[in-house]
Amino acid sequence: MGKRILLLIISTFTLASFSQSKYERDFHVFWEMMNKEYAYFDKKETDWQKVKELYEPRAKKITKDWEFTYLIELIKYELYDSHVGLNRNVSFSFRLIPNDTDAWIVYKKGKYIISDLRSGYRIIDSGIKIGSKLISINDKKIEDLVQKNLPATVKSINNEIRSYIANLLFAGRHNEPRKVTLSYKGSKSTFELQKATRIKQNSGLLYSEVIDGNIGYIKINNTLMESGLITKFIQKVDEFSDTKSIIIDLRDTHSGGNTTVAKAIMGKFITETMPYQIHELVYDERQYGIKRKYIELLSPLSKPYTKPVYVLVGRWTGSVGEAIAQGFSSISSAKVVGTEMAKLLGAIRCEVLPETKLSICFPFEKLYSSKGIPREDFIPEIKTNTSIETYKKVRELLNE
Repeated sequence: MGKRILLLIISTFTLASFSQSKYERDFHVFWEMMNKEYAYFDKKETDWQKVKELYEPRAKKITKDWEFTYLIELIKYELYDSHVGLNRNVSFSFRLIPNDTDAWIVYKKGKYIISDLRSGYRIIDSGIKIGSKLISINDKKIEDLVQKNLPATVKSINNEIRSYIANLLFAGRHNEPRKVTLSYKGSKSTFELQKATRIKQNSGLLYSEVIDGNIGYIKINNTLMESGLITKFIQKVDEFSDTKSIIIDLRDTHSGGNTTVAKAIMGKFITETMPYQIHELVYDERQYGIKRKYIELLSPLSKPYTKPVYVLVGRWTGSVGEAIAQGFSSISSAKVVGTEMAKLLGAIRCEVLPETKLSICFPFEKLYSSKGIPREDFIPEIKTNTSIETYKKVRELLNE
C-alpha cells in the first residue's frame, strides 16, 4: 500500500512537471537561482516571494519566446538593479543603464533633475542644460510615467527607485523616439533627441597624449574587458615615464571588464603587494549559515610609475571601472577625481536558462574596498558635480 502511494505521488509530480510549459519551468529555475544567489536582497525593498506570486501566473500564459523575455525584464525592474542583464531584448524594451544613456537623472525634493550630461555625446550640443527639471517625455508627464512603471513588489518607494525608473524613461525604449520637455530657470523647452549617440566613435583600446605641462593623459575607450589593453596600457605608462604626472580617464567605461585587466592597470602604480578588494559570497551563508569572505591582493608590475596619478570617474564609470577607482583610492600616489559613479552592484556571473536559452547576468557576490566600504558607496576623494567639471578640476590641481 505504501509503495503504491509513493508511486502515485511521484507520478503526479512527474505529470505536473511535464504539463508545465518550458516558460514555466525556466521561470522557476530563474526565480530559485536568484533566491539562492542574488547578493543584494538586503539592500533592496523588493519582496522576492511576492515577485513569484505576482509573475508566476503570467508565466503560465506565455506561448512565445519574446513574451518570456519581456516577463523576465519586468522582474529585473522589480530589483531596480542595472547590473542585472539579459542577452536579448524585445523591440519595446527600455535601453540599458548606463550603457545607452546620455544624461543622468536624479530625483530629489520632488523633482527629476538632469544632474549630468555624457561627454562626447550629441546631447552635449542639444541645448539641454545640467540642472534642468524634467517635465515630460513624449508628451506624457514624467511623474505619471514613473508611477506607471514603478516596481509592484517593493515594500516602499524611495528616491533610488524613482531615479532608476526616470533614467530608464529618459534613455527610452528601442522602438520609440525621444521628445523631452524640460524647465530651466523657469523657462520650458522641448527637445527632439536621437538615441544616445557619440559625436565621434572611439577607435583603439585607448587614447593617449602628452598635454600641456608634460602631463601624460590616457583615456580607456570602454575596453576594460579586452586582454589586449594590458600590453597597450603598460607600454603607454612606460612611454610616459618622464612625465610630471599621469591622468587616467575612466569616464567612458560603462561596460565594465575583467579583473585581470584591472589589476594590470593598478599594478603599474605600486611598488609592493597590497590589498585590493574584499569579496563576500552570499550563497553559503544563505544556505548553511557559513560566511565566505576573502581579500584579493594587488601585485606590482615592473618599472612602476611612482609620480602622481589622477583617476577621472563619472556616472559612466561602471563595474570594473568602479573597482579600479576604488583600488586607486588606496594607492598613496593616486587621487580619484569625479562625480559619483554608476553604482553597479557587486561582481556578476551569467547563467543560461535551460530551455529558453535566455542568459541572465546578476551580482552573486558583494564587493568592498580593502577598508570594508561597499563599492557602490564609494565617493571620489575630490568630488565634482559634472563630468565636464571633473576634467577642469584635475587641470586646476595640476597647475597649482
